[in-house]
Amino acid sequence: MENDPRNTILTRSIGLFQKFGLRAVTMDDVSKELSMSKKTLYTFFSNKTDLVDQAIKHLFSIKSKQFLEQASIHENAIDELFEVQRIQEDVLKNYGTRIMYAMKKYHPETYDWMISARRNMMIEATTSNLQRGVSQKLYREDLNIPQAALIRYNTMVGIMEDPEIGEDPAPRGALLHYSLLMHIRAIATAQGIAYLQEFQQSNHHS
Repeated sequence: MENDPRNTILTRSIGLFQKFGLRAVTMDDVSKELSMSKKTLYTFFSNKTDLVDQAIKHLFSIKSKQFLEQASIHENAIDELFEVQRIQEDVLKNYGTRIMYAMKKYHPETYDWMISARRNMMIEATTSNLQRGVSQKLYREDLNIPQAALIRYNTMVGIMEDPEIGEDPAPRGALLHYSLLMHIRAIATAQGIAYLQEFQQSNHHS
């Protein structure tokens, strides 16, 4: 699978999309970037829509695997949430919000797929974090986990995608951070709050 030329094409195409935008990149640009004839390129992808669709799905499968692996390195449910926050800020810095807007406008089917796949992954990850936190006595036992997961998911996506916040990732990152603190304070036990305060103090000094 590693040597599949299709993966190389997808990876390099994603690089072009990030640099110049989904709309600006043509099949000519992609064939030049890969030093490949357009005829060969069309043996892999029927048209640009097909290339964009497969490139986004490829990127999503790599990134979601990384996301789940990175998030699960922490035993502690609260540590895991801060790790997820760090990954999200990374995504904002590297991908911005432009690709999503262009996808929605010019490749709506791919956009719909992406939104649905992301929703499933994030709600699943949030649900398992909530269950872990309850079992670690960091989160309250009386939580309605499906509702809490849905609220958390909608908050994160709302912040990631609000067009009024602008292109600079810093204000978005700050809002994500603040919403995370609100989320933890709303669901935590006294033990969870104590751990959060300890976490914040140790991170301010480092």
